[in-house]
Amino acid sequence: MTRFYADAWSAPGYMKTNGTDANGGTLCGLAGATCASGDWRKAYANYLVQYAKFYAQEGIRITDLGFVNEPDYTATYDSMRLTPTQAAEFTKVFGPVAKAGGYKVVCCDSFGWNQQKNYTSAIEADATARGYVDTHAGHTYASPVDGPLPTRKRTWMSEWSPGGTTWNEAWDDGSGYDGFTVASAVHDALTKGDTSGYVYWYGASTGATRGLIQMDGANYRVSKRLWALANYSRFIRPGATRIGATTSDGDLRLSAFRDTDGSVTVVALNAATSATPVSFSLRNIGFTNGTATPYLTDGSRSTARQPALPVTGGALKATVPARSLVTYTVER
Repeated sequence: MTRFYADAWSAPGYMKTNGTDANGGTLCGLAGATCASGDWRKAYANYLVQYAKFYAQEGIRITDLGFVNEPDYTATYDSMRLTPTQAAEFTKVFGPVAKAGGYKVVCCDSFGWNQQKNYTSAIEADATARGYVDTHAGHTYASPVDGPLPTRKRTWMSEWSPGGTTWNEAWDDGSGYDGFTVASAVHDALTKGDTSGYVYWYGASTGATRGLIQMDGANYRVSKRLWALANYSRFIRPGATRIGATTSDGDLRLSAFRDTDGSVTVVALNAATSATPVSFSLRNIGFTNGTATPYLTDGSRSTARQPALPVTGGALKATVPARSLVTYTVER
């Protein structure tokens, strides 16, 4: 299944209180945003859907559509301010137009996870708005994931990368830009936030980039940040369901997922400075015997396949190397 999420950073300037695409401003016609040019709410809803239709004409089918990005942050580039109340208000205008066009509505991509909780709460408190939003999404620049958003709808961590502009290829150097940092952030989003999607900002660029890949003409370099994501994204596929994974070891961060084909993926991030022997009990998820294939990322290996391990008597015994990320794919 292929999904494309398109999220507008701003309405066109002529539809906003400040008359320009950049530097915030609010959509004319919303409560508290009166403009001499009139009410642009419905026009903006139609504008967004038409934008998606233009992509469809070129063979790119957008499935999920958002109307604002970081509505609590004023940027010198394209940006638009909306309060949680205004976001809920516009959802009731945009929702019917988006649904008629066959698009799923996403809101609101707040600057921080805790800040997104306010937007989600405002939408959830309005029965009409709640019915139109399919996915609640937040970023983690202003605040990290510390718990789920206050909704039973699908949630995404839809944008984050370490602050600043820096190129770093290290797995675990304590800089905050390394692969281990990214792996920890993904783990928290999936387990603490119970998210079903994670989007890293951004894939590839040139110079001193915090992206995953550094482009240099015909050449390129790869950061360990890429492999931190790969240990999750290569094995946890669309349609997978997260299942319970617990441990009494505070340095061992576990998550587990059942795929649509019945296989199970267990991801172990070891924050300890020494190797950790573990015994995974798999009997409660239906595995008494089988095979587990580990994929290891650390300072010298990048999602590297390791020798298969047996599952016997409902248990998988393994050793997770120090400060490493290991993904186990378990099959009968």
